[in-house]
Amino acid sequence: MDKLKGLDLEGKLVLDAGTGGCNMTKYLENWGAEVVSIDIRNDWQVDCREQTSHTEFVTGDLSQMDFLEDEVFDYVICNFVVSALSQTKELLLSSAFREFYRVLKKDSMLVIIDYYPFEGDRCPVPCNNLQVELWRLENAVSELLGEGHLEEYHPDILASELIALGFRDTDTSVLLEKVPWPKDLIAEHEQSILEKINTLEEDHLKEALKQKLRYLIDAAKDQKIESGAIYELRALK
Repeated sequence: MDKLKGLDLEGKLVLDAGTGGCNMTKYLENWGAEVVSIDIRNDWQVDCREQTSHTEFVTGDLSQMDFLEDEVFDYVICNFVVSALSQTKELLLSSAFREFYRVLKKDSMLVIIDYYPFEGDRCPVPCNNLQVELWRLENAVSELLGEGHLEEYHPDILASELIALGFRDTDTSVLLEKVPWPKDLIAEHEQSILEKINTLEEDHLKEALKQKLRYLIDAAKDQKIESGAIYELRALK
């Protein structure tokens, strides 16, 4: 993916909004940025510290960053984080966007990289039905358990929200039109869904959901799953 194309990151102070698996943190360091990486999960950051050299890590809530001063960052980069915000009840989308606006310098930029929604006309490319069914099943089980889950947002919706909060000159581009699902990723989804199903109390419901999961995983063995799309949304303060 040709992400962050044309951005001058050398020597710039960048907020990595959501440490995650450390990919963006390392990318920003490699391009010479001074990075502050924030995540609500400390365990992500423990692993990432071993893979980086000079990033400052802060464990905190992106929707309440009172530990950061106003207008200090040249960029805020939100890499596959927006769709994950709803997994953590403490993080609210609008509140996080307000904080991004507050900590950015005037004429500086917020960059959001994430997935298009998997269903219907909201995605610019056709979605694989098996992928959609796995996504629906995982979300349904999470809702049965009262847990948050991934929620993909169309960039047009996010752009409208950002404009309402004071951002300007939003621009969206497609970074990757078809996203491959490797076998190990499917296996990770299977394990995650199965673990959640096993915590349900109703035996009949558990067995029905397990049957559905087995059907989808068996079908996945005979298919090359490649669908969905990834976008990059830029907005100036």
